[in-house]
Amino acid sequence: MPGLNEGVVVMRFCLAAALMLLPFSATAQGAKVPVKDVVARLVVDFDQDGVNDLLVFTSDKDDGPFATLHVFKGEKDAASGKEQLRLLSKTAEFGYGVYEVAEPRKGIITVESGNAQGRYKWDQKLTLAWRSGRLVVLGITYSSYDSIAEDVDAGASACDLNLSTGKGTGKRKRAVTFSLKPVPAAEWTDEKRPAVCE
Repeated sequence: MPGLNEGVVVMRFCLAAALMLLPFSATAQGAKVPVKDVVARLVVDFDQDGVNDLLVFTSDKDDGPFATLHVFKGEKDAASGKEQLRLLSKTAEFGYGVYEVAEPRKGIITVESGNAQGRYKWDQKLTLAWRSGRLVVLGITYSSYDSIAEDVDAGASACDLNLSTGKGTGKRKRAVTFSLKPVPAAEWTDEKRPAVCE
Protein backbone atom coordinates (compact mmCIF):
# COMPACT_ATOMS: atom_id res chain seq x y z
CA MET A 1 0.00 0.00 0.00
CA PRO A 2 1.46 3.39 -0.89
CA GLY A 3 2.96 5.24 2.07
CA LEU A 4 3.06 2.32 4.48
CA ASN A 5 5.86 -0.14 5.21
CA GLU A 6 4.93 -3.81 5.32
CA GLY A 7 4.41 -4.94 8.90
CA VAL A 8 5.53 -1.73 10.57
CA VAL A 9 4.07 1.74 10.45
CA VAL A 10 6.85 4.27 10.96
CA MET A 11 5.93 6.94 13.46
CA ARG A 12 7.04 10.35 12.25
CA PHE A 13 6.89 12.09 15.58
CA CYS A 14 9.55 12.53 18.24
CA LEU A 15 8.11 11.76 21.63
CA ALA A 16 11.24 12.73 23.51
CA ALA A 17 11.01 14.71 26.72
CA ALA A 18 11.98 17.86 24.86
CA LEU A 19 8.66 17.71 22.99
CA MET A 20 6.43 17.25 26.00
CA LEU A 21 3.04 18.92 25.89
CA LEU A 22 2.70 22.65 26.39
CA PRO A 23 1.96 23.68 29.99
CA PHE A 24 -1.69 23.53 30.98
CA SER A 25 -3.37 26.39 32.78
CA ALA A 26 -6.13 26.12 35.35
CA THR A 27 -8.73 26.27 32.55
CA ALA A 28 -7.40 22.94 31.31
CA GLN A 29 -7.32 21.39 34.75
CA GLY A 30 -7.94 17.66 34.60
CA ALA A 31 -7.20 17.58 30.87
CA LYS A 32 -3.48 16.88 31.09
CA VAL A 33 -2.49 14.04 28.74
CA PRO A 34 0.15 11.50 29.90
CA VAL A 35 3.12 11.81 27.54
CA LYS A 36 3.56 8.02 27.48
CA ASP A 37 0.17 7.67 25.76
CA VAL A 38 0.81 10.23 22.99
CA VAL A 39 1.20 8.79 19.50
CA ALA A 40 1.01 12.08 17.54
CA ARG A 41 0.64 15.80 18.24
CA LEU A 42 0.54 19.06 16.32
CA VAL A 43 0.84 22.64 17.52
CA VAL A 44 -1.19 24.65 15.01
CA ASP A 45 -3.27 27.83 14.92
CA PHE A 46 -6.28 26.05 13.43
CA ASP A 47 -8.68 28.97 13.92
CA GLN A 48 -6.18 31.59 12.67
CA ASP A 49 -6.62 33.88 15.69
CA GLY A 50 -2.90 34.32 16.33
CA VAL A 51 -2.79 31.93 19.32
CA ASN A 52 -1.45 28.39 18.95
CA ASP A 53 -3.87 25.52 19.41
CA LEU A 54 -2.97 21.88 20.03
CA LEU A 55 -4.07 18.51 18.66
CA VAL A 56 -3.01 15.41 20.59
CA PHE A 57 -3.65 11.79 19.65
CA THR A 58 -3.34 9.21 22.40
CA SER A 59 -3.43 5.44 22.24
CA ASP A 60 -6.24 3.54 23.90
CA LYS A 61 -4.74 0.40 25.40
CA ASP A 62 -8.16 -1.25 25.74
CA ASP A 63 -8.91 -0.77 22.04
CA GLY A 64 -5.44 -1.54 20.69
CA PRO A 65 -4.33 0.89 17.98
CA PHE A 66 -7.43 3.10 18.16
CA ALA A 67 -6.51 6.74 18.81
CA THR A 68 -8.35 9.33 20.87
CA LEU A 69 -8.19 12.92 19.62
CA HIS A 70 -7.87 15.73 22.17
CA VAL A 71 -8.48 19.20 20.70
CA PHE A 72 -7.12 22.09 22.77
CA LYS A 73 -7.95 25.67 21.82
CA GLY A 74 -5.38 28.33 22.61
CA GLU A 75 -6.69 31.49 24.24
CA LYS A 76 -5.30 34.58 25.95
CA ASP A 77 -6.30 35.22 29.54
CA ALA A 78 -8.15 38.53 29.62
CA ALA A 79 -6.52 39.65 32.88
CA SER A 80 -2.90 38.55 32.41
CA GLY A 81 -2.65 38.33 28.63
CA LYS A 82 -0.95 34.95 29.00
CA GLU A 83 -1.72 32.17 26.55
CA GLN A 84 -3.49 29.11 27.90
CA LEU A 85 -5.08 25.94 26.55
CA ARG A 86 -8.70 24.88 26.96
CA LEU A 87 -9.90 21.37 26.14
CA LEU A 88 -12.41 21.85 23.34
CA SER A 89 -13.27 18.21 22.66
CA LYS A 90 -12.11 14.65 23.27
CA THR A 91 -13.07 12.03 20.71
CA ALA A 92 -12.58 8.35 21.52
CA GLU A 93 -11.84 6.02 18.58
CA PHE A 94 -11.26 8.98 16.26
CA GLY A 95 -9.12 6.74 14.09
CA TYR A 96 -7.38 3.39 13.89
CA GLY A 97 -3.64 3.31 13.30
CA VAL A 98 -3.02 7.08 13.23
CA TYR A 99 0.59 7.69 12.21
CA GLU A 100 0.86 11.30 11.01
CA VAL A 101 -0.80 14.66 11.61
CA ALA A 102 0.39 17.69 9.67
CA GLU A 103 -0.52 21.16 8.39
CA PRO A 104 0.23 20.98 4.64
CA ARG A 105 -1.07 24.52 4.21
CA LYS A 106 -2.21 27.22 6.59
CA GLY A 107 -5.39 26.32 8.43
CA ILE A 108 -5.65 22.87 6.81
CA ILE A 109 -4.83 19.78 8.87
CA THR A 110 -4.36 16.24 7.59
CA VAL A 111 -4.56 13.11 9.73
CA GLU A 112 -3.19 9.93 8.17
CA SER A 113 -3.91 6.44 9.43
CA GLY A 114 -3.60 2.94 8.09
CA ASN A 115 -2.95 -0.73 8.53
CA ALA A 116 -0.12 -2.55 6.75
CA GLN A 117 -0.57 -5.91 8.45
CA GLY A 118 -2.82 -8.84 7.71
CA ARG A 119 -4.76 -9.61 4.57
CA TYR A 120 -6.64 -6.33 4.16
CA LYS A 121 -4.35 -3.32 3.97
CA TRP A 122 -5.59 0.25 3.85
CA ASP A 123 -4.58 3.90 4.11
CA GLN A 124 -6.74 6.91 4.95
CA LYS A 125 -6.19 10.66 5.04
CA LEU A 126 -8.72 12.98 6.67
CA THR A 127 -8.67 16.71 5.97
CA LEU A 128 -9.75 18.94 8.88
CA ALA A 129 -10.31 22.69 9.16
CA TRP A 130 -11.94 25.23 11.47
CA ARG A 131 -15.38 26.14 10.17
CA SER A 132 -18.25 28.02 11.90
CA GLY A 133 -16.61 27.86 15.32
CA ARG A 134 -15.61 24.21 15.33
CA LEU A 135 -13.04 21.81 13.91
CA VAL A 136 -14.60 19.62 11.23
CA VAL A 137 -13.66 16.79 8.85
CA LEU A 138 -13.95 18.26 5.33
CA GLY A 139 -12.40 15.53 3.20
CA ILE A 140 -11.60 11.83 3.04
CA THR A 141 -9.05 10.05 0.87
CA TYR A 142 -9.10 6.27 1.30
CA SER A 143 -7.65 3.20 -0.39
CA SER A 144 -7.57 -0.49 0.51
CA TYR A 145 -6.78 -3.82 -1.08
CA ASP A 146 -6.92 -7.54 -0.45
CA SER A 147 -3.30 -8.68 -0.50
CA ILE A 148 -4.12 -12.27 -1.50
CA ALA A 149 -6.97 -11.66 -3.95
CA GLU A 150 -6.42 -13.18 -7.39
CA ASP A 151 -8.19 -10.23 -8.98
CA VAL A 152 -6.35 -7.23 -7.50
CA ASP A 153 -8.84 -4.74 -8.94
CA ALA A 154 -11.87 -6.57 -7.59
CA GLY A 155 -10.34 -6.68 -4.11
CA ALA A 156 -9.47 -2.98 -4.00
CA SER A 157 -11.40 0.09 -2.85
CA ALA A 158 -10.70 3.80 -3.14
CA CYS A 159 -12.25 7.24 -2.79
CA ASP A 160 -11.34 10.92 -2.65
CA LEU A 161 -14.26 12.90 -1.25
CA ASN A 162 -15.02 16.57 -0.58
CA LEU A 163 -17.66 16.69 2.16
CA SER A 164 -18.36 20.37 1.49
CA THR A 165 -19.59 19.66 -2.04
CA GLY A 166 -20.85 16.09 -1.67
CA LYS A 167 -18.78 15.11 -4.70
CA GLY A 168 -15.61 13.17 -5.35
CA THR A 169 -14.22 10.08 -6.97
CA GLY A 170 -14.62 6.42 -6.08
CA LYS A 171 -13.10 3.22 -7.38
CA ARG A 172 -11.29 3.61 -10.71
CA LYS A 173 -11.60 7.38 -10.17
CA ARG A 174 -15.24 7.37 -11.22
CA ALA A 175 -17.25 10.45 -10.23
CA VAL A 176 -19.49 9.85 -7.20
CA THR A 177 -21.96 11.83 -5.10
CA PHE A 178 -22.90 11.18 -1.48
CA SER A 179 -24.97 12.73 1.31
CA LEU A 180 -22.43 13.00 4.15
CA LYS A 181 -21.83 16.64 5.17
CA PRO A 182 -18.76 17.99 7.02
CA VAL A 183 -18.53 16.13 10.33
CA PRO A 184 -17.42 17.82 13.58
CA ALA A 185 -14.12 16.29 14.71
CA ALA A 186 -15.78 15.69 18.09
CA GLU A 187 -18.23 13.28 16.39
CA TRP A 188 -15.97 11.52 13.87
CA THR A 189 -15.38 7.76 13.74
CA ASP A 190 -14.20 5.72 10.76
CA GLU A 191 -17.68 4.18 10.64
CA LYS A 192 -18.91 7.48 9.17
CA ARG A 193 -16.85 6.91 6.01
CA PRO A 194 -19.38 6.78 3.10
CA ALA A 195 -20.15 3.48 1.40
CA VAL A 196 -18.87 4.86 -1.92
CA CYS A 197 -15.36 4.31 -0.55
CA GLU A 198 -15.86 0.54 -0.36
